Amino acid sequence: MKQSLRFLLILFSFALAAGAAETTDLGYNLSYLRVHSLADSALYLNSALSAKRAFVLDLRYTAATDESLTALRAALALHPAGSPLFILISPATPAGVVDAINQAPGAFISLGITSSRSAKIVVKADAATDRRAYDALDNGTPVATLISGKIEKERFDEATLVQEFKAGNTDPAPPAAPDPTEPKSDAADEKPAPLIDHVLQRAVHLHQALLALRH
Repeated sequence: MKQSLRFLLILFSFALAAGAAETTDLGYNLSYLRVHSLADSALYLNSALSAKRAFVLDLRYTAATDESLTALRAALALHPAGSPLFILISPATPAGVVDAINQAPGAFISLGITSSRSAKIVVKADAATDRRAYDALDNGTPVATLISGKIEKERFDEATLVQEFKAGNTDPAPPAAPDPTEPKSDAADEKPAPLIDHVLQRAVHLHQALLALRH
């Protein structure tokens, strides 16, 4: 009876950990883990960071306790040597978390916006935009959208030329560029810039660059 109860408690603990954090595959053997609470994610963090793969650990807006900081140090020590580790921080990252990161025995790269403490790589972005991009993922925006940086442009390629010829236009030309002397249209008519998580995007680009250097 006692063994059965103990087994159920272990399963329950793992279920809580899995619910508190979830790993996302970013491609190129790169995993992403966002941690809202270190105390709630300790078990999952150990399992995730011990895997032999590149990792992005997002601690920008995490909550921490003294006990969870000890668990964070232990988890960071488990990350295999030779597998890149990118740690995202922000001005809101608790000072104790930043200290634990800086004391980690393994190699890692920390990234954060301009006002982040001790970030090895500073990304030009303001705190409000960084928080909006962070919240967007929690609110259902796909991570691929937040790191793609894709900008919609006017297309005038071979396919467009074919369509113009079929329509009877034997001398197609690209749309005229806007006249710089003309006043700009109202802001309401302009498309808003896409929301990009610049800190996470930079981590992905760094990983891709490291892979390219290895080949």
